[in-house]
Parts: sequence; C-alpha cells; structure tokens
Amino acid sequence: MKKFLSTLLQFFLFLIVFAVGSFLHPLNLHWHNSVTATGARYFVADGLLLTLGLLLVIIIIQAVRKRLCNTTWTVIAFVLAVAIAYAMKLGFITREL
Repeated sequence: MKKFLSTLLQFFLFLIVFAVGSFLHPLNLHWHNSVTATGARYFVADGLLLTLGLLLVIIIIQAVRKRLCNTTWTVIAFVLAVAIAYAMKLGFITREL
C-alpha cells in the first residue's frame, strides 16, 4: 500500500510539473509541428523537460538514500504522467495566422 501511495503521489507531482511548465513557458522552447490555413501548431517542450529533470532529481535522491528498488515505480509514474499529459494535449499551442 505504501508503494502504491508513493507512486500515485509521484504521478500527480509529475503531471502538475508538466502542466505548469506547459502553461508558464519558463524555458521558452518551441517545436514547430505543422502549419495549416488557419494557424501554426507548436509543441512547448518546457513541461516535458522540467518533468524529466524532476525524474532525474528523484532518482538521484533514491540512489543517495540507497532505495533504488523504488526506481521502477518512479519510472512507471513518470511514463503514465507523460502519457496522460499528451492525451490531455498539454504543451500543444495553435496560433492563428
């Protein structure tokens, strides 16, 4: 039960960091996806990069505390959070021409 609760909290933490990074654009990185007649579509990679950085920080903390057995659950929480964030289309912006 303790591992499940920890994984669930990490999932929500990753999802919140992805959303905040997608809306606030702290790094201001844009990847151009496509151009249509109505506008241009961009992907803001800030949320993804901040979430990846948070994953690395958590793994380093787990390594220092010698709890690397929990790393599998942390990676599962990260993958699920990124998949849900992409499904919610966080980070995608359409700008009108």
